[in-house]
Amino acid sequence: MDEFISEVSDLVDFNKLNIYPNNVEWSGKLIDYDVDFFLSIGEESGIYINGEMIKADDEFLEMINKLKTFYEKFKSKWAKILASRKKTIKT
Repeated sequence: MDEFISEVSDLVDFNKLNIYPNNVEWSGKLIDYDVDFFLSIGEESGIYINGEMIKADDEFLEMINKLKTFYEKFKSKWAKILASRKKTIKT
């Protein structure tokens, strides 16, 4: 959460981090833009955003780029954890 706040936005409401056997999901709301975000690693990997009548100005596009950059770190970290959990289960 601290990384997200420093790298993407400090005005955010986070939901729970959900860890499943084959995927990790984390979501929240970017208050400045009234946009919900959803990060997923595993079966449905990607960044998903949901909002209504979003003004796609330079500030919004910059925030999306920050979100994409953060997602790559998030994906790298949690993909390693998922892989190690699968190894642990198999042994």
